[in-house]
Amino acid sequence: MISRISRSAILKASRCPLSRFNSTTTTTNAAAPASISSQAEPPASKLDKADLQHNEFAKQAPNRDVTWSSSQESRVEVISKFPFRFTQRNLEQQPRPWAAIDLIAKEPVRYLSHEEGNIAVCDGNKGSTLQGHPKVFINLDQPKAATCGYCGLRYAKEEFKELIEAGEAAA
Repeated sequence: MISRISRSAILKASRCPLSRFNSTTTTTNAAAPASISSQAEPPASKLDKADLQHNEFAKQAPNRDVTWSSSQESRVEVISKFPFRFTQRNLEQQPRPWAAIDLIAKEPVRYLSHEEGNIAVCDGNKGSTLQGHPKVFINLDQPKAATCGYCGLRYAKEEFKELIEAGEAAA
């Protein structure tokens, strides 16, 4: 008869110092410098605003230091307001997604030729990922880049390319 081993028993065995599993596992913070590991797992007394201002892992996002909306609360405010949620937690492992506002700004303007007409059709750049948004029709009559209200992609007519790129270079 085959006995069933519970998942908790396997996890306990993998943490056992005599276990063969321990020799193959990697160390998480043992090799990290003391300053990084102390920032990643601050004690409860270090979860106030003054200490969090200097903590690399309490920044708003990896590519942005400040909030991008007036209604958004900063990570430092949230962590200091609810320190019990972050006590004994590794701040480095907390979700910190990249700020989409900066990522979409790096996307180039998509230019439509005269044959393609005055209307751009945006569906969120579905491509092979099959993710996107409802189809939107964007009028390109103005001599500037028009932005999709859902995803932020910018479209313009090819004849306005020089004017738009000169304006972006000046900004």
